[in-house]
Amino acid sequence: MFLRVFSTSLLALSLTPCAFAQSVPINHEVSVGFADVRDADDNFIGVSYRYYLESVDIDEQPWTISPYLQRTNNVSVDYFGIDNLDAINVNGEWFYSNSLVLRGRYGSVANDSRNYEETLHRFGLDVSTFANDHWEYGAGFDFYDYEESFFRSGDKITRSDDELSVSAFARYTSFGKQIRSFTPGWDVQARGTYFDDDLSIEIDANYYVKANWSVGVSAIYENNDSFGS
Repeated sequence: MFLRVFSTSLLALSLTPCAFAQSVPINHEVSVGFADVRDADDNFIGVSYRYYLESVDIDEQPWTISPYLQRTNNVSVDYFGIDNLDAINVNGEWFYSNSLVLRGRYGSVANDSRNYEETLHRFGLDVSTFANDHWEYGAGFDFYDYEESFFRSGDKITRSDDELSVSAFARYTSFGKQIRSFTPGWDVQARGTYFDDDLSIEIDANYYVKANWSVGVSAIYENNDSFGS
């Protein structure tokens, strides 16, 4: 239960990078994230940096997904901090032609106060392949290592928990790898995840009206053996 609540907080507070838009090849992307965190009065900071191992040309493609369409290897790190909570994530994405895609990730969230500490480490890996220029499908896992410490009657009590989640996912883009001139189109992602006794399905769909404008919608369904859907 502790792990579920804390990992949900990690999802809600994680930094989502935005595209750095320009019409020339790029290798570096810097993003700043903003969030409205309920019941939190302290100032926060969220920043992300991504490095592309090859140059990305986003002139005629949807800017935010140009690196994906061009199968560009990249690594990124982001940080989010508010009050006593600090979160850091490191991600890597490697494209080996169209036969294999590897995505590795590490995340750490620490919540330290005067008499209470909790830490969550996350290790994850996705493996996927492309059926063609438009369809990708694959599977992955995430391992969570959770620990909390607090004082009770002068004694320090430490509790820990480990969990493993597995997932399957698919992605469709109406854009091919090579775009001569921009035409409006879709980018749709779907992922099903089994975590503890929870089954969740998430769908994200974005329609690109222009290379630098899109409209999106997300839907999440979750089923829990104890609490229902």
